[in-house]
Amino acid sequence: MSPFERRRTCKTTNSWFLSVRQSGKHNYCSQGSNNLVGPKKVVSAFTTASIMEEYPKAVICQLCSQPYTDPRILPCLHSFCLQCLLKELERQSVKSFKMEQSQQNSGVVKASQPGGSKEGSQDGGSEEGSQDGGLEEGSLDGGLEEGSQDGGLEVGSQDGGLEEGSHDGGLEEGSQDGGLEVGSQDGGLEEGSQDGGLEVGSQDGGSEEGSQEDVSEKEVKQDLKCPACEFHVSISNRGVSELPQHLHLGFEAKVARYQFKIARAHEVPCDACIDGSSGPSVGFCCQCLQILCHPCSEYHKRNRSMHCHTVISLGTAVTREQLIPDKLPAPSCSFHRNEELNLYCATCECLICNKCTTTDAHKDHTESIVIPHVEAKSERDRIEMWIARVQKRAKELDAAVDVNKQVLQQVEASKEKAAEAIRQAFEKLRSILEEREKQLQSDFHNLILCKTTGLSLQKEKFEKMSQDASRYLDFASKLLQNGSNHEVIAMKRLPSTQLEAIFNKANIEHLVPCEHSDITVSMATDSVGDELLNFGDIIDFRPSPKESIWKPMSPAIVNTVYKLKVKARDSKGQPYPHGGVKIDVRAELRPIANDQLTSHGKSENHWDGTYTITLTPQTTGPHQLHITMDGQHIKNSPYDLEVRKSKLDYSAGLGDRQLNVNVTSPLCIAIHKKSGDIFVGSEANCIYVYSKDGAEKTTIGSAGKGLCQFNKPCGLDIKGDELYVADSNNHRIQKFDLSGSFICTFGRLGKGEGEFNHPSAIVVDFNDRLIVADHGNSRIQILTSEGSFLVFIDRSTGLDMSNICGIALDVQGNIHVVKRSKNYGWINVFTPGGAFVSKHQSVAKPTAIGIDVEGYALVCDEETKSLHVYDITGQECSTAIKNFITPKGIVLDKDALYIVQIPKFTTGGLLKYSLQHSSTSVSKVPRRN
Repeated sequence: MSPFERRRTCKTTNSWFLSVRQSGKHNYCSQGSNNLVGPKKVVSAFTTASIMEEYPKAVICQLCSQPYTDPRILPCLHSFCLQCLLKELERQSVKSFKMEQSQQNSGVVKASQPGGSKEGSQDGGSEEGSQDGGLEEGSLDGGLEEGSQDGGLEVGSQDGGLEEGSHDGGLEEGSQDGGLEVGSQDGGLEEGSQDGGLEVGSQDGGSEEGSQEDVSEKEVKQDLKCPACEFHVSISNRGVSELPQHLHLGFEAKVARYQFKIARAHEVPCDACIDGSSGPSVGFCCQCLQILCHPCSEYHKRNRSMHCHTVISLGTAVTREQLIPDKLPAPSCSFHRNEELNLYCATCECLICNKCTTTDAHKDHTESIVIPHVEAKSERDRIEMWIARVQKRAKELDAAVDVNKQVLQQVEASKEKAAEAIRQAFEKLRSILEEREKQLQSDFHNLILCKTTGLSLQKEKFEKMSQDASRYLDFASKLLQNGSNHEVIAMKRLPSTQLEAIFNKANIEHLVPCEHSDITVSMATDSVGDELLNFGDIIDFRPSPKESIWKPMSPAIVNTVYKLKVKARDSKGQPYPHGGVKIDVRAELRPIANDQLTSHGKSENHWDGTYTITLTPQTTGPHQLHITMDGQHIKNSPYDLEVRKSKLDYSAGLGDRQLNVNVTSPLCIAIHKKSGDIFVGSEANCIYVYSKDGAEKTTIGSAGKGLCQFNKPCGLDIKGDELYVADSNNHRIQKFDLSGSFICTFGRLGKGEGEFNHPSAIVVDFNDRLIVADHGNSRIQILTSEGSFLVFIDRSTGLDMSNICGIALDVQGNIHVVKRSKNYGWINVFTPGGAFVSKHQSVAKPTAIGIDVEGYALVCDEETKSLHVYDITGQECSTAIKNFITPKGIVLDKDALYIVQIPKFTTGGLLKYSLQHSSTSVSKVPRRN
């Protein structure tokens, strides 16, 4: 049938269906039969409710409430009919456009809608009065004839835009999937159109036959929101037809349709008859997938090519297994009729037929075209792999949901408790304030009573004295005026005596009030108010994983214990103040290339808000470090971490001896890393300086107690161009430049801050702080470079700090202290601030300790006269060197190790060995603070 003939047939069919629909006698969307064309008899309609009841829920589209027709699957794995997605995309576009218009205009402005302009508009090519592009007059949605109510559907189709003669959902003859025109790219399209549901001749989707104008560059990608979960999908210029087909779901929907038809035989016409007037349908052919009347069913039995077909009697319930043939037919190509999709184009990621390989779309993809089962096997393997992984993760998610439920319940319970605690606290505060108010009021009234009583009594006394004075004055005045001398003498000086008495009495009283009138009420309302504003606090009793941090305590080296510290923080990012809380802190180190080699960490709770985790990487390369606290990732987790091979190898001992110099009674050693000069403290009470090749350069100091004099220099260290000496028997620290010029000294004998009792070792850390082993006081002192005291590390840590033999720092700045005890030695580790980290057993009689760049501890043993190597967990790795005389000091440089020992015969006091390096070069380990 030519495109013109098909279009004319559609026009005729559309007009007939329009009259049927308007008369209300037929509902094409709900009809079970899909082959009604022209004036064929109208069968009874099925309501949506009956369809929903009869069809399995799994094959019903959520948008149209009909069995799926050409279902397309979104990235969120929800499926919908192709035509439903077209209408939904158009609906969302119109809604979005209206929202934009309403935001731009305060009132309702009469304007054209996208793809459907008013008369004279230049967009959509619509007729007058249409609301969307390519619409006939009076239509409400794109691609509908006059009076149609559903966008993108040709009138007469039973599932969006389907041609006559189809056996399922309006399929063309020979088509295997519902809703596709021959040659169309979308279900329900006119031949040559590129988007569903638009009339031929429209300018927007639904172009004239043969029009292949590429307008994709002019169009903009659209955003489709999934109707089920609101997942945003970016739709390309080629439309929703580019979404993957859900072939299995489409087939299941087709099976459900036939089951629906078979169960209602009396209402379904024959699919094989031309006019459908041969009587009621009596059977269904499982191979032809057709409803048959009695003559057509008998013909099947007599026909040579069809006599082996299975014909099922209608009117009975039919199982899915009865309808499905032994071998499912491959889907048909929508561009080439009756051609199976038997190839797969990996470039375009789509199924194609043999004829498609010669088209412009695929002719250059020869190398990427394979048989479907090859690609399917690879994808099946990939799906199986991810199923296994996701099943495991799903269990974890279920467990997480259960934990969340428990936490929610606990939060609700905590809410009631906290609210009650706050109420009680403020009730108590109110009662305290009320009691205080009563007390203040009582004190105030007592004060007023005291003042008024005193003043009243004083007032009465003053009034009586005033009356007496007036009376005395009146009497004396009259006596002087009227009395004779005899009368005056006869008074025996009584008037003058009384006047003198009243005068003296008034003078004694000072004639001032016994109380002042000022009464000051001091309430300190502002300061107390400020305190009340900050009264109480809501403390998250559990630390906040999102604010908690970590830091490494060793390099990440394969097959070597990797150590890290997690620091809990509260919701404000402050150090977690509550020790003693049991928190589930975990760490996993997952290789990027193979997560089957995941390393699981062991966590140690220090009960102070910090946690130490140890784990052992099993392979080299890039890893992800996952750190969780109560099941939640801490700040910035997961972290990228590079695991490398060890640069140092002690398994075969040390390298060649590079230096052997006789030194008189050496005690300690230090290296100036820039010049390579070697400084050795000696029992000769001086410091010998050697060049890097062992040549003696100079001597610093002499025996004595004065400046630049020593009495057993037991410890040396260099920072920059300054030399620090622990002058043990003089109980002080002396500071020199590298030429031996004296700079300063500090310390004296004592137990106080900055005082020493035989300091035995000294190191300078990255912050220029001095860490001094105060041997006689059984402690470590941390001082500034000028000698100001900072902190003690002593018995308050809970450790015995006696008999300290050596100090060393690792790359993190942690302080490693080696000490002797009765039967064996110990290595105690402290943070740079002096907090205890860990301890582990060491050799019996250690004399010195050194830490290499990878965290290995090298300890000199006086008893076995050997050098022992320990990893960061305290496990002994190897005995690197044996047969020393008496090793006294050790220091490590980048590529060498220096040891001083008591010389004997030709064995020198200063020895230098090269370090064995791994043969594999590695990159620097990234660290996060």
